[in-house]
Amino acid sequence: MSKSGQIEQQKILRVFKLINLLQVNIGKPVHKLAELLETDERTIYRYFKLLEALGFEVVKEFSKYKIKQPPGQDTPLNYSTFSQEENIWLKSLIESQGKANLLRDSLLQKLQLRSEVKQGTEQLFKANLGKLVGQIGQGISAKKQIWLKDYYSLSSETVSDRLVEPVGFSRDYENIHAFELESLSMKVFKIERIAEVIIASEGWKHETKHELPGQAIFGFTGKNKFNVKLKLSKRAYQLMLEEHPNALPFMSIKNRNQYCFQGEIPQLPGLARFILGLPGEIKVEEGEEMKAYLKVQLEKALY
Repeated sequence: MSKSGQIEQQKILRVFKLINLLQVNIGKPVHKLAELLETDERTIYRYFKLLEALGFEVVKEFSKYKIKQPPGQDTPLNYSTFSQEENIWLKSLIESQGKANLLRDSLLQKLQLRSEVKQGTEQLFKANLGKLVGQIGQGISAKKQIWLKDYYSLSSETVSDRLVEPVGFSRDYENIHAFELESLSMKVFKIERIAEVIIASEGWKHETKHELPGQAIFGFTGKNKFNVKLKLSKRAYQLMLEEHPNALPFMSIKNRNQYCFQGEIPQLPGLARFILGLPGEIKVEEGEEMKAYLKVQLEKALY
């Protein structure tokens, strides 16, 4: 990408971050916004005009600025539609921008209203979040440290890079539980506020301090760790994705047609029921405890 293109993408990302910063009950002064976005106050005022052109209402209360929320979350927003030329320009602008994870629902709604941008923005937002989830999942599976680039902290109102050891996802995949190297403690990070994920070369160094708040996988929680490796049919892989989304970090596709699950589970019964429910479609390649448990269950069935 050309230098001018990179600069343009940085501007777009900065506007998305500004929207994120302004969507709060208590606003922020211009000098604080300029500091957080690493720019000057004059640029912030220019961005205010751009947001107003997009349909946002930026209000000032006690020397602090924020985006005024429309009354009622379910009320349709009455923003003007875009012309054909504007649709094409917005679509190309968004698709060329690789860090759209800070795009808030309100921005998506404004771009979607009766315009051709609707499907593209939905796919871009979901695809980028999916990419982040996939990269975090790789870090968990490989037990690697990862960098959360340009992470926006709502509590401290700062944007910084965080080096963490990812441990697991929340059930809704909106957050990750990770051990932060700087504070040497477990923390929760909102995926939507991560600009980019980079997998580091260093492996986990603090695994004994990794703790999850009773997260369930295959319906069970616990501190036991049973290592299991499965070879799945395409149907079994798809059903596992749909019925047990928390298994995603441990699932992979090799050579386009080899579907696998490999990871540690806290209890055997949940996964065993899934395997027994799809006879002939799942092969246990590793996991002696799982093989023994399945054998007992099959003997009970025969009896």
